[in-house]
Amino acid sequence: MDHTLSLLLPTYAPETEGSASNRDAGDALITAAIWLFCRNGIKNTGVEKIISRAGVSKMTLYNRFSTKEGLVAAAVEKEAQQWRDWLFSYVNGGEADPHYGRIPLVFTALFEWFSRKDYFGCLIMKAAIEFEGESPEITRIFNAHKTAMNGFLVDLCEDVGLRESNVLASMLMTLIDGSIIKSLLAKDPRFGLEAGAMAKIILDSFLIVPISTE
Repeated sequence: MDHTLSLLLPTYAPETEGSASNRDAGDALITAAIWLFCRNGIKNTGVEKIISRAGVSKMTLYNRFSTKEGLVAAAVEKEAQQWRDWLFSYVNGGEADPHYGRIPLVFTALFEWFSRKDYFGCLIMKAAIEFEGESPEITRIFNAHKTAMNGFLVDLCEDVGLRESNVLASMLMTLIDGSIIKSLLAKDPRFGLEAGAMAKIILDSFLIVPISTE
């Protein structure tokens, strides 16, 4: 992968804490929250741990986000946006396959993400599971993320003339979500590549002009 693209990869869980100097307090809180949420879960992470890692006061947290729930929403939304920025940049910057376009690059990107030592799964999915409809804001962020992903996948399908792009995009999203969970549980990044191989089998059945086997 090109180095400039690797820099876009979400760094929500670096092993080193880094310096918080010259950084906006709100950004520091969001970064600290994401780091902790990925490792420990959202509901299991208290405010004291977040402000300690961010190096700010409790009053700063409440002045910026009013409540812990406000910070949770801001952190999940930030992670969703930076994850999409990374994935879209990776895929759009890669070389298209003559038959499948840029769709296989989605799964190559997932494999590289799963291979990182700081891979802790998808925070957006974790938030949706932990809150299970308790937070309208988390539900909104989750739905907006899925809508953006679906639109991106539909565009990739239409770029190569695939039939029923909405149906196919939904199938691809199922493969993406499944590989995210399976790779996390098994600690094996190869499920990203497995999902990519499965995607090609599905894509073949949707191609307007089937690939010749001769």
